[in-house]
Order: sequence, then structure tokens, then C-alpha cells
Amino acid sequence: MKKFIYKIFAVSIIVIITFAGFSFLANGYTDPFYMRFTTPKQTSLILGTSRAAQGIQPAVFEDILGKKISNFAFTVANSPYGYIYLESIKRKINKKHGGFFIIAVSPWSISSRCKDPNDTTSFRENGLCLSNTTNISINPNIEYLYKNLQGSYIDLFLPQKHMFLHKDGWLEIKDIPMDSLTVSNRIKAKVKIYRDEVLPEMKLSSYRLNYLIKTISYLKQYGKVYIVRLPMHKDFMSIENKLMPNFDNTIKEAIEISNNYLDLTKDNDKYIYTDGNHLYKSSGKEVSKQIAEFIKKAN
Repeated sequence: MKKFIYKIFAVSIIVIITFAGFSFLANGYTDPFYMRFTTPKQTSLILGTSRAAQGIQPAVFEDILGKKISNFAFTVANSPYGYIYLESIKRKINKKHGGFFIIAVSPWSISSRCKDPNDTTSFRENGLCLSNTTNISINPNIEYLYKNLQGSYIDLFLPQKHMFLHKDGWLEIKDIPMDSLTVSNRIKAKVKIYRDEVLPEMKLSSYRLNYLIKTISYLKQYGKVYIVRLPMHKDFMSIENKLMPNFDNTIKEAIEISNNYLDLTKDNDKYIYTDGNHLYKSSGKEVSKQIAEFIKKAN
């Protein structure tokens, strides 16, 4: 029996050491989130869903403002405003003063896709990476890889071809067809999903709205907070207007306690989108410049 236990123990140690070794292979090609869990605690953060993750480029802010900022935005599933996102933000900031924070908002980020929009037990982010990973500033992050690759460790050897997560948190979508026909088809497909499947199930959550306000209040202890509504394709704008016709009025309290609000949806037709929901990287760079200049003028 002792021999058997010893063998089990030895095999377990070998497996752990092997997995730990493989974890050093993880990088920006592994998945769309991993690198954000490996960087040190930050003074300044970009927050929001995938629209911000892909659309706001930290390097631009360093060029214009001379300050570093990290993109800590994820997806509409992983990072809608709420307890889980706020607690992860608290663990990610270094609590130094003089930072600045960009909070990207949309109707989706303060809505819930469940019968009772305020029922936290049914929230879509439960059990996902921000809720199941304790340490979000360690490299390599073995806990993240174990809990969130879900056995697909082959991803450590076969990197994603069409996306790369930079160390500053910007998710770059690369090497995808951007001819007009392909883009048009992608937009139509994405719009159809949101119009027919997502919109009917989404409801404004007073709980999430309250947590947006709590998030702003918390971050103002450490720096200035700017709310931004990012641009989108006109067909997406139409869907968002159906979900929340008076969005600015809905988030009025959040706007009032922030340092400033920038609504870029008035210029929706000026930008290029990969699928209608997300900015193409060239347009993302331009939008990032606008946000940085907006912040520069506000100070």
C-alpha cells in the first residue's frame, strides 16, 4: 500500500512539474485573456467589454499623455459591471494615487441575460475567469491556465492565428479578411445574432447600474475617471437604442460623479469595423487618439 501511495505521489509531482513547465509557453497567442492575469498591479486601467478590449490601445495614451495604462477589459460575458468585475479591479490596481481610468459603457455592460436581471446567482460571469482566478498578477499564472483552458492545453502549442493579446492588455485582431463583401457579411451575421437572440433576452439591471456607479466611486480614490461610449456600426446602434432608448439618461448618475463623459457614437460612420460591434485596429488607433486628446484637454 505504501508503495502504491508513493507511486501516486511521484506521478502527481511529475504531472505538476510538467504542467508548470508548459505554463511558461503561454503568451499573447494562448487566448484572449491570459496576459492580463500575468502583469503587475496597475496605476491606470481601461475597463469594459470586448469593444474596449479591441478598440482602445494603451500605447496611444503613453504617446500622447506620457502615462502608462493597461487594458483590463474582457467581454460582455466576462466583464459586465457587477461585484465580480469590481473585486477583480480592486485586486488589479496598485492603489497609488495619480492614475486615470477609462470606463467604456454600453447597454450590454449594465444588462443581464436572465429572467430577473438583478438575480446575481444567474449572472453570466459566474464561474468564468474573473471569478475563478484568485491571483491576477502573477507570471506564469498556473491557476488561470488550469481553470480556464479547461483541458485544452494543446493551445499552449498551437497559438491563435487571428488574435494577439499584447502585454498592455490590447487585444489585436490580425490577419482577417477586410474586403467589403466579407466585412458586410460578418456585420450582417453579428447583427442578426444580437437582434434575434441577444436583444430579446437582455434587460437593464439596476444592480449592474449601481455597480457601475460603485466602480467609478471606488476608482476616484486613486485618480480621474472618464466614461466613454465607443462607436459602433449603425445597425448595432439601432439595436442598442431598442434596448435602452435613453442611454445617457440611464447612466446620468454615473456621468455626474465621473470626471467627464465622451460619447463617440455621433461619429459612428467615420470608422471601420470588423463585425459591426468592434473597431478595426486602424480605427481603434484613431479612437484611442481622440480619447487621449479629450483627457489631455480636460486636465
